[in-house]
Amino acid sequence: MGDQSVSDMSGSKETVPKHIAGENDNAKRTWYRTTFFQTTVVGLAAFAAPGLYNAMQATGAGGQQTPYLVMAGNAILNCCMVLTCVFGSVFSNRFGIKATFVTGTTGYAIYSASMYCNNRYGTEWFIYIGSAACGLTAGLFWAAEGVIMLGYPEPHKRGRYLAYWLAYRNSGSILGGIINLALNYDNKKTGKLNYKTYIVFISLQCLGPFVAMLLSPPHKVQRKDRTKVDLGEKISDKDELKALGKLMISTDILCIVPLFLYAIFELSYIGSYLSLYFSVRSRALASLVAALCQITSNAMFGSFLDWRKLTLNTRARYAFICTSPQDSAPFMMTLIGGCWIWGTIVQVQYTHHKPALDWLDAGFGRGWALYIFWQINFYCYWMVGFMAKEPRELVRYTSIVRGVEAAGGAIASGISSTKAPLTAALGVNFGLWAVCLIPAWIVIRKLGLRDPETLVEESIEMPPKIEVEI
Repeated sequence: MGDQSVSDMSGSKETVPKHIAGENDNAKRTWYRTTFFQTTVVGLAAFAAPGLYNAMQATGAGGQQTPYLVMAGNAILNCCMVLTCVFGSVFSNRFGIKATFVTGTTGYAIYSASMYCNNRYGTEWFIYIGSAACGLTAGLFWAAEGVIMLGYPEPHKRGRYLAYWLAYRNSGSILGGIINLALNYDNKKTGKLNYKTYIVFISLQCLGPFVAMLLSPPHKVQRKDRTKVDLGEKISDKDELKALGKLMISTDILCIVPLFLYAIFELSYIGSYLSLYFSVRSRALASLVAALCQITSNAMFGSFLDWRKLTLNTRARYAFICTSPQDSAPFMMTLIGGCWIWGTIVQVQYTHHKPALDWLDAGFGRGWALYIFWQINFYCYWMVGFMAKEPRELVRYTSIVRGVEAAGGAIASGISSTKAPLTAALGVNFGLWAVCLIPAWIVIRKLGLRDPETLVEESIEMPPKIEVEI
């Protein structure tokens, strides 16, 4: 019957006999067990939970009049996320990836409820409770969704599946942007969103856990090429903690820590930037346009990362040099560097002469378009999928890097909550961008190479008989 060629975790090629790859290659697959359906479930859950959360944050400080209280809450949220992200592999090892994923969707509605109460009634204490509840659960969601999106699809389809998943996540921001704009289109001044905006968000986020329950456990997933999803065998919590600790101090992890620390570090700064300098309806429009731009850019970069006419290593290098740390491997390093130069010029001018810009005002486009460029991103998880050397290591890698991201968010939110000059926050972001370049390149230059010493390229071409679907 012949053999199948399948890429492993490191991007290398191995030959798997069909009788091992699947019980019956001609057997009909069940639609709700396919990788496409699993990705759709993760996407819909991401839409309902972090997608709508991001829609609020994209309006600048969760849509509130000033960013300081919200940023203090976000600092608590991210500190809690560091804990649950890092130990996400331990949680999933004990309870399973599906239970971890479902649990992770439960806290977002509580956070939105706290924003509603603060917006309408001025309640401050609930912001801290809602932020902590969201952080403790969202950390599990972050860790689980990353593992699912890297571990469930076939390796040669990861780029497109990541883009497809992120399209759903960003669709939350699109819907949120439409809602924001519809309810706030007549507000030409700076200030806070209409409280009715949060009621819609809360209602939709309550659906997240029910959507997440549709996910199939790994052993029941049916891939197109009939290979099995393998996230590793369950081990004792003690052994899992030892393995996690060992990976934390590995060279590769230490090299990519600055990159993932930076990945969401800028969000607190640009949220404060938008809330302080632009009208409510301009902020609502920004949340909509940014999401549309993210979906478009993600689709393009996802297709490039799966373009098998170039080797895995070549694509990783091109993506890094031409692109940013929020990206695949990362996306727009060059572009983001240019944006920080642009941002420095604009920020200095805004600091000396604080504006309150509406889309009808002269000079609106320059500062507003800068925010849109800052928001374009495609997360770094593609590279993580090829760094893992065995299935269980993928879970640990994802937990660690998402914990690092949360730590970056906690630090950045803490800075933004202190009423420190935004020029200082910009300087920290610009500096961190520069710091992460060389360490990340050390890892990225080796992706897809069997022997880094001799630089032997790995070919990841698949036989033409294996069809490629999104």
